[in-house]
Amino acid sequence: MASALSLYLMCPVCLSDFKDPVSLPCEHVLCRQCASRYLESSKGPHKCPECRQNFTRTDLKGIRVLRNVVDAIQEQRKKKQLIQPNAEEMLCSEHKEPLKLFCVNDQRLVCLICKEGMKHSGHSFKPVKEAKEMSEKMVNKALSFILDDNKQMGDMILNQTLEITKSKERAKHLETLMHAQFKKMHDFLLKKEEDAMRQIQKAANSAEESMKHNGSLLSKLQIKGNSQVSILESGLKINQPERFLEWWSKDGFPLVNEISESKNIKFAIPTKFKSKHDGVRVICDHFTLGPYETDLPLMVWRDMLGPVKRDLSDSSTMDKDLKLAFKKENHQQPQGEDYFARFQKFHNGYRENYVESIQPGQVYWEVDIEAEPGWERGLTVRYYPKEKNTSLWQTLFNKGFENISLSVKNGRLYAVRGDKETLIANQTKPRRVGVYVDSVKHQVVFCNADSISLIHTVWCGDQ
Repeated sequence: MASALSLYLMCPVCLSDFKDPVSLPCEHVLCRQCASRYLESSKGPHKCPECRQNFTRTDLKGIRVLRNVVDAIQEQRKKKQLIQPNAEEMLCSEHKEPLKLFCVNDQRLVCLICKEGMKHSGHSFKPVKEAKEMSEKMVNKALSFILDDNKQMGDMILNQTLEITKSKERAKHLETLMHAQFKKMHDFLLKKEEDAMRQIQKAANSAEESMKHNGSLLSKLQIKGNSQVSILESGLKINQPERFLEWWSKDGFPLVNEISESKNIKFAIPTKFKSKHDGVRVICDHFTLGPYETDLPLMVWRDMLGPVKRDLSDSSTMDKDLKLAFKKENHQQPQGEDYFARFQKFHNGYRENYVESIQPGQVYWEVDIEAEPGWERGLTVRYYPKEKNTSLWQTLFNKGFENISLSVKNGRLYAVRGDKETLIANQTKPRRVGVYVDSVKHQVVFCNADSISLIHTVWCGDQ
């Protein structure tokens, strides 16, 4: 029962009995010293190591009752340790003689008869008191070591808790950052869509207005033609020559003269008439947006590259195959730090023995494993562990480097570090691979540039 109770009296940070226990608002309990170290070492909001609820230094409340319970149990443990065994327990089980000596070889109590027996022939013996002092020194030394080891373990647990908090906060920061970047792209595409809708509406309205105007003109010409038909038909209904010629002089001649191609029909019967169709046509019902109508994705992507390129630094490039590359340099690399290098790329691919150093910061490039000669070297990063008092030039020409690469065998991907090769599960061969090197974080990342997904990450300096 005491052992079960001890579990409830253990601090979750140092994993030892509570020392001056304090409670948090969430009712979890820590040692006051553990809580203070946590508050001093963490930045930003302080969270409970067990439930992640926020708390401040003023929230720490001492628990006198729990402290008294811990003290009482520790006192009980001490009393149990001080209880002396009875006389029977201190007698030799074989000879029933007092245990007066300690066998150094067997590390056990023996009686005087045991000392002379064959079992202990040639062994060394010490008096009980002297053996106790020697063993106590070893116990104290072991205890000191374990206490120090436990303290270091407690510090590691605390640091691990802080790293968990930092990781969660960084994840939230990245989520916010990526939401903002995607929103920027969404807003750009939404604006392009709205612009396209306005262009369609504008073009459609303009085409409709033009066709309506033309339709109105055609209607007027048709009405005029119907009126001319009525005038001519009314003249043909007149039988009396005098009245017909009177109509002809007043209505018939001006109308026929108007539609005749010849303007002098006084002495000749016209043979050709001018049609109302001349000079007019039916306007087609379609309109066009040019390349935006036939190649909208390409044109929008072209337009989108504008703001994207403005966001990129001068050291960022995108070639005709849309392969992206960039580098962001940080501080000058000091002596004695790790170096990274890669194979140089020429117009005909990558060459052996031509390497260039990677400046401190972040570098990214893409390799087309289906088209580029020597693509295996393009997917290889050389890692030079730090050496004191060694220049970059000396480092790049020594043999103390480690190759980190990605290889393809039978359509399967393998991560290679030095002479160690590891199969990457659930990954198929991509067409294009991106290589990202962060020399500040000692990190090499391979990603699928086709699907924009991670393939494998190597933390250099760690095996």
